Amino acid sequence: MRARSCAGGTCRAVVNIGFRPTLQNPDPPLRVEAHLLDFDADLYGEEVEVTFLDKLRGEKKFGSMNELKEQIARDVEQARLHV
Repeated sequence: MRARSCAGGTCRAVVNIGFRPTLQNPDPPLRVEAHLLDFDADLYGEEVEVTFLDKLRGEKKFGSMNELKEQIARDVEQARLHV
């Protein structure tokens, strides 16, 4: 079951803070990207608070977008195991 909203509540997420090196932007801006788990509502324009509980891994450059997607899937599974 997918949550539609976490309004007033807490959502689990995986977060990337970095420069997205796999995308090979010559002058990349620093970005903070959060993927909320089991959440499918639109939060654009909303204010959210992020609390970090654990670090899964450092940012790295992958050989392909497919390798990056596979690693993100592993990161999500690892995050789901943390309580």
